[in-house]
Amino acid sequence: MNKHEKINYVEFPAKDIEATKAFFTAVFGWSFIDYGPEYTAFSSAGIDGGFFKSDLTVSIEKGSALIVFY
Repeated sequence: MNKHEKINYVEFPAKDIEATKAFFTAVFGWSFIDYGPEYTAFSSAGIDGGFFKSDLTVSIEKGSALIVFY
């Protein structure tokens, strides 16, 4: 259920969608739904979100959102 004034969905860039899915599935047990070859949505993560294909990705040098995995 969506809650007012709460984070509802997050999206992250990824150079390799299949490798990204494999990592998060193996490490955290996330499940994915593909929406074409350049986008995948995840669930079972405590928040819903997705990864989109991009040659640009987050980096320490340029900054990024801080996501803490417990």
